[in-house]
Amino acid sequence: MSLHYEQRIHSPSAEWVVFFHGLGGDCSIFGKQIAFFQEHFNLLLIDLPGHGRSSSLEREGEEPVESTARRILQVLDRLGLPPAHFLGISLGTVVMQHIASLRPDRIKSMVLAGAPYRFQPWGEWLVRCSLRFPLKQWMPARWSYLLFAHILMPRRNHQKSRSLFIQAARGLRKADYHAWGRALLYAAQRTYSRLDPARNTVPKLYVCGAQDHMFLPTLRRFVRGEARAE
Repeated sequence: MSLHYEQRIHSPSAEWVVFFHGLGGDCSIFGKQIAFFQEHFNLLLIDLPGHGRSSSLEREGEEPVESTARRILQVLDRLGLPPAHFLGISLGTVVMQHIASLRPDRIKSMVLAGAPYRFQPWGEWLVRCSLRFPLKQWMPARWSYLLFAHILMPRRNHQKSRSLFIQAARGLRKADYHAWGRALLYAAQRTYSRLDPARNTVPKLYVCGAQDHMFLPTLRRFVRGEARAE
């Protein structure tokens, strides 16, 4: 598996920010933020496996969160990056949290937007159904992704965000969508179970919309018990 990444250098002495996109996107989703951040930081933007210009997940059944976290750590080591600030959205925050569970010394701070801590029961049931036989076999991945988008962003005022979310996933292969979809359901919980909220040493800022009906209620309870988090 090869990871595509891009570097934007501000100065040799500047601190680094590493960007993690969400399901179906790629590093280009941060296009509107790059100009601002590049005035102050060096940037590393990564396409997660199966997204953008990174290769597909290598084999069916591979657990993508664990393998991706370790490969990103290898990239950071190969590039010789010092501890960096991590900034991510949705699925990207799960990979960030997994890296934090493995190597918290590699992270100076984390900003986690729309972190998918735990689905509401009804949402989990719908996503599980879309990823199981027989729907998994006969339903195109794009239909599953449309369902997923409407589960997360069901309101009329979500239409623009929902459309961008769906458009970003056009190049996502069916096998990669299913693998990452399962990761959101199962691996995210395993990752959070590896974290010790009371002993967290990484400063974390969680950002969620007031209308995030799927993850905000459960995430709020987790954050209340996590040291150095708000």
